[in-house]
Amino acid sequence: ASSSSSSAGRTGGARRGEAEEAARYVPFLFDFSYLHNPEEWEASLALPVASASTSSKEPGHEEANNGGDERETENLLELEREFAVNHRKSIEGFYELFFAIYNYQRDLNRFVEDLTKGFYIQYTVESVLLDLDGRALLCEAVWLYGVMLILMERLLPGPVRERIIIAYFRLFGRDGDISRIDVICKLCKSTGVSPPPSASSASFSSQRSHKYPMDEEKLFGRYPLPVDLIRNVVGCLISDDIYQQSSAFPNIDHRSIRLSRQASMLYVILFFDPIVLREEAAKLREIVDKYFHDNWVIHIYAGMTADLSLEWTRFPAARSALDNVLQVDNVKRMHIQNAKLIGQCMAELRAYLTMGILTDSFVLDNRHDLLNTLRRCNIAVRWRVLHRRTSNARYYSIVCAAVEKASTDPKLEGDFAVNDTHVVSLILLTSQLEMQLKDSFRDLIQRKESIWIGCRAQACAMMTDLAEYFKGDQTLARVSRHEGLIQWFGSMAGEIRDLAYESGDHFTVTGRKIQLCVQALEEVEQYDLVDRDVQVKAFLREARGMLLQMARAVGINEDICEDIRWISDMSYGVESMKSYVQIIHSRISKDPSNVSLLQGFFLKLSSSLDGPVDRLKQLNSPEAARITSYYSSQLVAFVRNVLEIVPVSVFAIMVQMSDIIERRLQRLPMKVQGDKLIAYAQLGERYKLAMMAHEISIFADGILEMENTVIGGAQVNPRKLLDEGLRKELVTHVSELLNNLLQFDFSANSETIASMVKHQAATMRSLSSLSGRLEGFQTALQCVEDYVCMHGLKMWHEELSRIMKYNVEQEVNKYLLKKVLDVDSKFQSDIVPIPRFPRTQNEPSCINFMGRIVSMLVKITDAQYTTFSIEKSGWFMSDGSEVCGLKTASLIRRAVGVYGLTGVDRLLCYRILHELHRFVKFFRTNVSKQGVLLEQLRDELFPEWKTPKNAVAIYASGSKKTEMLMLPMLTCFRRVGQAQLLRRMIRFELQRSARVDAKMLQHTVSTLNASLLSAQQPLEGDPDDLKNICDMTVAVGMGDPFGTIFMKTDPLEGLPVLMLFFVITYVPKLSYNPTFGSLSKVKEGYPIDGWPLVAGISTLLKQFHPSYAKSFLAYVGQFIRVSVQTYATRRQGKNEDATRLAADLKNSMVLLEQICDISGLASSALYEHVP
Repeated sequence: ASSSSSSAGRTGGARRGEAEEAARYVPFLFDFSYLHNPEEWEASLALPVASASTSSKEPGHEEANNGGDERETENLLELEREFAVNHRKSIEGFYELFFAIYNYQRDLNRFVEDLTKGFYIQYTVESVLLDLDGRALLCEAVWLYGVMLILMERLLPGPVRERIIIAYFRLFGRDGDISRIDVICKLCKSTGVSPPPSASSASFSSQRSHKYPMDEEKLFGRYPLPVDLIRNVVGCLISDDIYQQSSAFPNIDHRSIRLSRQASMLYVILFFDPIVLREEAAKLREIVDKYFHDNWVIHIYAGMTADLSLEWTRFPAARSALDNVLQVDNVKRMHIQNAKLIGQCMAELRAYLTMGILTDSFVLDNRHDLLNTLRRCNIAVRWRVLHRRTSNARYYSIVCAAVEKASTDPKLEGDFAVNDTHVVSLILLTSQLEMQLKDSFRDLIQRKESIWIGCRAQACAMMTDLAEYFKGDQTLARVSRHEGLIQWFGSMAGEIRDLAYESGDHFTVTGRKIQLCVQALEEVEQYDLVDRDVQVKAFLREARGMLLQMARAVGINEDICEDIRWISDMSYGVESMKSYVQIIHSRISKDPSNVSLLQGFFLKLSSSLDGPVDRLKQLNSPEAARITSYYSSQLVAFVRNVLEIVPVSVFAIMVQMSDIIERRLQRLPMKVQGDKLIAYAQLGERYKLAMMAHEISIFADGILEMENTVIGGAQVNPRKLLDEGLRKELVTHVSELLNNLLQFDFSANSETIASMVKHQAATMRSLSSLSGRLEGFQTALQCVEDYVCMHGLKMWHEELSRIMKYNVEQEVNKYLLKKVLDVDSKFQSDIVPIPRFPRTQNEPSCINFMGRIVSMLVKITDAQYTTFSIEKSGWFMSDGSEVCGLKTASLIRRAVGVYGLTGVDRLLCYRILHELHRFVKFFRTNVSKQGVLLEQLRDELFPEWKTPKNAVAIYASGSKKTEMLMLPMLTCFRRVGQAQLLRRMIRFELQRSARVDAKMLQHTVSTLNASLLSAQQPLEGDPDDLKNICDMTVAVGMGDPFGTIFMKTDPLEGLPVLMLFFVITYVPKLSYNPTFGSLSKVKEGYPIDGWPLVAGISTLLKQFHPSYAKSFLAYVGQFIRVSVQTYATRRQGKNEDATRLAADLKNSMVLLEQICDISGLASSALYEHVP
């Protein structure tokens, strides 16, 4: 129960996240009303979305509101561009689907028109319907067109179709082919009927296989088929059995089952001629009496069902005809008959499935009884499965009456209640009998010649022995010689010997000869001499049995297998079976041996694969393999879902084991005193672990004993399914753990130093708890890997790596225009999906836990509260306490592993790239407007090696004129530098971890990297291999983060001069702190820190030509020389400004020296400008 509730919670959270994601696109997804006035709708995108509130603006806020509206409009246009980039292919695919439906009906109409006009000289519509294959093909062609329309309306409701088409029109209208837009709009226009609440998105996955009443008359009437064709097809379906299934269901009571496929065709095709449904009561009575007298829920296609008691209420004639048979008393009678039939079938199935009953001789002797049992079982299952899906409340209360206590068999007295448990038991046992019979008949068909020869040889030998017996020459034979019997048995041996398997005679002639021999052997017993001898009679009886075995064996052919295929068809239940999965899970949980019954159940379901591809295989179509693969994958997914209970149960036990390992077992020290060994043994806890391991082995044995099964074109390997199931549970539990524990309570606008310390401590506790839980999972996997035949440690690392890389990939999406969707992700999988969780309220900008880790690191290292010390490799509060350092990085590594730590590094890289792009955009948008000012300042400061005249005035004037540009630059440098310092800390931790845990790997990667870099020729090979090498170098902590080139951009004229004035503006706000060896803020609470600014400036300069860095050093060196001269002048007058100037001069020199140090520049580059 807890597992199912958590699964429901995950599903609900994922759906909420998807709904929120989809709701963002609503403002620019228009319906067909767009086509009446496109200009007006396009203009609406340029207006603010919340335009209703503009009338209540206050005068003082008008300018701010206008700016907000402009930003909102810009965001909407950017969102639409994102939608076009990411979903263009899907929109085009849906459009092509709609056109394919239109194309199909056009080709069908053209074919019928050509038939009518006589283009096919010897064929007309009537003559095609007279041909056995032609009638089936033509009826199926019309039926499939109707099925396509119904599926389109069911799976893509009208409003959705309209928005897809308009989106296609707006995306491809300028450069695409929209010549077909008119016919597509006519086909796909909404019918005005909305899906009922039960078919809404909230329960769509469970109800999509059941059709709700639509406006089929309007839908089918848009592109209709010729009325004469429809009338002829309906007449053919009413009068004929177009599939000739009388051999599969010969009993008149089974007629509705035999004609069930035609019944579904009639239901669909009659919508093309609604006049019949409304007015022609006599024809409808004939249809109902023949097809629907004992059923009202029918199968349409691929598991989709329809309830006629609701579907035909809109049509008077159809409703009247159906009311004649769908009286409450009749429904009760059908229900009771089916309940009794289920009880009878269960008794017969148990008798036949008893161990050792279904031998070859038993199957040959009781072939007809066995087939009749199969017919009854499948008929009972079909009626019960379909009618438990009825949407009519009156009939549902009868068919699905509650049962007080579930039992294996339905009770056959009282209210005749049958619950889902009874249905599942019947299905499993029926499928088991079918599987055994199919195997028996296939084996008999392959061996029937050898059976014939063996039985003939034994019967002939018996006749020869009897002839010898009546000679009276045998020692122990007390019988007188009888020449007549000797001659008769000798001739009978010759007759039997002459029965040849390939004699050229028809099997009926051969069967008649065998019958005569059997009759002769019965008549010979009338002789007194034979009748008195028990041994002779036993020989004769055994000989007759051998002859009958020959007759029955020769009568076995492929037609029997074909009949069984028709009888066991379960295409109607491929969707319905999903509602019985929980019951199957509960059976397996109570008794793991029930897994052995599932193989036959899966083979029974595989019969549903034949219908969609039968005609394609007959045509040898290349599409047959692709379509078979699709349906096989769907069925294999269902098989995986059914067997999921085994890995779920196994993993639930493993969770308990991990809890014991993590919280109860004591860690064994290196040295233990002898008297304390008993305390460390913890025999009670280890006994519990042993019992849990034994329970896991029982569950695993059930699925590992199953044989490999081929379903469609896919081979189902139980061992592989168990491995995939365990991986899925591992991924689910680890993802949930990461999502739940990596949630940090940081308030964006109300942080204080005290609250920061409190949140930092809570964060460390969460990381420590997470590392302990994950270590317990890993140890539990290693403990049970031998019991479930898997590589536990390999599985752990593979799946943990995939979880981290997938979440990093999704978190990176917020920085990208072209998103990596789940369907395109190489880390996401349909078989072992990585769950997605909704965003948290505290961190709405973060998509998942990886983003929250980065956000947490950014917040606890905020320059407003902390100071970074490069010597101590950490961030410190004003009181000297460390809030983030190498210990924090080590704790994060233990919590999320090396994969998570490298993922944090990658996210920080994208954060830096985003900030650099924003800076370049800001420079080109705002700074370029003051290009004349920057050029003037550059000219006044030229040459840099010389002290300009009026330097102080130039610096003062320039600082004032560029004052408005400084704050965005400060934000960029602070964020970029902070991220770079975090990357530096992460690299140190990765390097330290690699030295301890993977020393050989680190040396190998280092040597390989050095050899590649020292190669004289350009690197060759697969780009993926080179990327893997780069990823490996990061994982072992190699490389300098400050040497990273993040982007390639065009030169920014005036950037060094502008950065000079940035230094002049913010150096007075810093002071050198000898405790940390860094420049720290003068005023507490001001968002500035020395090392982040230094790292930010260095990173920005690294993105441009080295001449930018040289120019910047020259300008700052010039400023320092001017400051020295000014300081010397003012010091003579003992001015108070001299003291401040000395401090600024010292800060400038420290800043410049730190920039050179962190950028890897030689000291000579600094000494050129500052002596």
